[in-house]
Amino acid sequence: MTQKRKRKLTRRGYLVLALLIVAVLLFVLSLVLFRPKEPTGEIETSPYALDSSAEQRFAAMEGGLAVASGEGLQIFDEFGSLVARQTATMSEPAVSAAGNYAAACDIGGVTLLTADMENGITLHELANAAISVRVLSDGWLAVCTESPGYKGMVTVYDDKFNVVYEWYSGEDYLLNADLSEDHELAVLCAGSGGSKIHIFTMNSETERGLYLAPEVLLDLHWVSGSRLAVLSDQRLVLLTDKAVQDMEYSFNGLHLYDYSVSDSGIFALALSAYRSGGNTTLATISSSGKVLGEHTVEKLTGIDMRGKQVLVRGGSQLTLFNQQLEELRTTEIDAVGVQQAILLKNGEALLVYDYSAQAISI
Repeated sequence: MTQKRKRKLTRRGYLVLALLIVAVLLFVLSLVLFRPKEPTGEIETSPYALDSSAEQRFAAMEGGLAVASGEGLQIFDEFGSLVARQTATMSEPAVSAAGNYAAACDIGGVTLLTADMENGITLHELANAAISVRVLSDGWLAVCTESPGYKGMVTVYDDKFNVVYEWYSGEDYLLNADLSEDHELAVLCAGSGGSKIHIFTMNSETERGLYLAPEVLLDLHWVSGSRLAVLSDQRLVLLTDKAVQDMEYSFNGLHLYDYSVSDSGIFALALSAYRSGGNTTLATISSSGKVLGEHTVEKLTGIDMRGKQVLVRGGSQLTLFNQQLEELRTTEIDAVGVQQAILLKNGEALLVYDYSAQAISI
């Protein structure tokens, strides 16, 4: 019978065993240190991650984007990162933005949200149902609401949300209001026989000017310190700060299909022979009333203007024009699901989908 001899570990064997033990320890240590972290409650989101609400409204800020939806207000910076979010139920959201300020309201409800890029979002409750809101680049607000005993009232707030001015519309239906850089108030009302534009200063209850229009006016914007633009389905009119007509751009039988107002006071108009669109005439009008350019496009889905450039979306194409409507460049996009195209400050286009948005180069 042959006996088996016990083999002693050599110096080399001890070395191999030690290395194996070290390798096992390092593997166990890696499992402990690099295991998946438990949720902390902080949510990491992709750029421009929008609330899951079908009702979404957008307004470009100086350094980002304001998005009002049925779930509240979101503020994104220029890189698409979420800066602030305030939840609020809004059945019909509306949003306004200028400079680094934004404001949103629930039309027909009492929710008002004010925001700026530095201090976040503040939730307010109005005394009466909201009609519209407009914010200035210095944080002042013009808020139109319903009012018992009247068709509506306008309240002007300063940047600290102190009430500065109030005006009641009487028997006329209040539609919208806007503030100039000098804090002059322009109010749009509709009554029997057409529309009215009232202009006031903050230090007097006496009307500074009144403009009467036979047609329904759709919107109004201060385009400079002393010029007010009013828009209908038939024409664009420029008024002085005393409501005297200074200029008129007639649409000559065409219908207003879309429009956009830049932060430099330039109007971009899309005019079509049919309300459904089709062959469309583009026009840009300066704050002094000068026609800067006119151009015809075969297909148009929407326009957006920022600074001195106009972004035109037509099907699967995005085209960038200068203020004279000279074509700068065009890019092809996958238009499936795109709800809106917004021109950003850095020259990129933000494609907005139902629950997300994507910035692309043009």
